[in-house]
Order: sequence, then structure tokens, then C-alpha cells
Amino acid sequence: MKINRKVLSIPPHISTSWKNVASLHIQEESGGKVLVVTLENESIIEVPALSETALKEVFEAHTKFLDQGEESSVESKQKQNVTQKTPLQNPFAIAGENSVTFGMPFKMGDLGGLGNLGDFMHHNQEQANSPDLPDDMIEKITTVGKAIGLDKQLENMPKAEPHCNCPFCQVSRALHGDEKKEAPKELFNPDEEVSDEELSFKEWDIKQMGQDLYIITNPLDNTETYQVFLGKNLGCTCGHKNCEHLKAVLNS
Repeated sequence: MKINRKVLSIPPHISTSWKNVASLHIQEESGGKVLVVTLENESIIEVPALSETALKEVFEAHTKFLDQGEESSVESKQKQNVTQKTPLQNPFAIAGENSVTFGMPFKMGDLGGLGNLGDFMHHNQEQANSPDLPDDMIEKITTVGKAIGLDKQLENMPKAEPHCNCPFCQVSRALHGDEKKEAPKELFNPDEEVSDEELSFKEWDIKQMGQDLYIITNPLDNTETYQVFLGKNLGCTCGHKNCEHLKAVLNS
């Protein structure tokens, strides 16, 4: 039998880590006290005939394990708070006036008009058409990001906007390994001239069926159909002289 703050082992009944134990309780039976162990998978193990000393040892070990778990949880939260106070998710969080240093310094001033540290902190639609950052600068930035473990926290880092080329989106795109998507072409250019033919409305569909014989149909109503004859005697099945159907065929 082995009972400590890590293991509960009482052969041949049970041998497991305390982390697999959900709860303990004593059950009174005719034969004496029975230790009932409920596991995390909801299995129930009954251990009979344990001495009072052994039962006390079991419960004390379980209590120590629970206390140890609470201490670990507190330490974990403290570490998490420290991590949150140090914004390592942004590779430019610790910076001097003209440089960013994580064991590999480079001058932000080398970027000319893009040398403002704040430009790299968040997406900026006003800089969507910014020129591409130098390849060596992108390489240094991604190297720094990987060195501080940023590549393992990408799910917490905002992704670049698909068609944006602001400094932040360029860096984010490089860290995520994404490619820039080309902006969709404009379907309509208000400054582009439109021809008279494009502005004209098609009133009739005209189809020649034979010599001097045409079928004319309303494109909005296929049931409105007429036959127009351009032979010796001009005419239309609508029964009117000089009708719009005749004029449409003559002008086609």
C-alpha cells in the first residue's frame, strides 16, 4: 500500500494518481467501514477492511493533494498576470525612441515615412496603400517575434486585413505566413465614359426568318410577338400602318 500526495495505491483495489480521483467518502456496512473512491471517469471503487489509521492517511493525502493543486493554481494565475503586464504579444512593445531591441536591434528610422512606432501597433486603414516594408526588415521582425514565442500565440494576435498594406498588417501577415490578396477590381468606375450604345435600351428582339420576313418580340414579354414583312408591301401582323414594330426592324 502506498499513499502520498501524488498516488493512491491500495492493491488489489486501486492504484492511481490523485488527479484521477473526484471524491472520497466512508460508507458504513455490516462488515465495517468501506472507503468509496469516485474517479473522474465516474467509476466507483470500494475498498473494505481498512484500519482507522489507513483511512486517516488516505484522507490526509487527498487533502494535501487538493491544497497543492490550489497553490499551483494561484502560482499559475500570478505568472499569467505578470505575462499580461508585459505585452510580449506585440514585438514592438519594449522600445526606445528610434529602435526596438530584443537581442537584435534595428532602427525604425530606416523606414523613412513609416518610422513611427505607433504605426506597427494596430491596423490603420489610412495607410492601407503604404509601400512594402524592406524584406530584411520583415525578416528581422519575424525573427524577433519567433524569438519571444509570438509565433506560438498567433491565435491571440489580430490577422491582417486581406487587402491592406499598412505597416501593422504587413507584419501580422508575415508572422501568420499569409499572402496579401489583391483588391477586387471595381465593377463600376464613375469617371469612365459610357457609350451611347451602352446607354440605349433594347426595346425589341428581332430575328430574320426569311427573305424580307422578320419576327419581332418584346424582351420583357415573350408572348408579345409580331411578324414584319419588308417586301413590296410593307406590313406588320399588329394591323397598324407605320407601327413601331416596322420602324424597329427598319432601324435594326
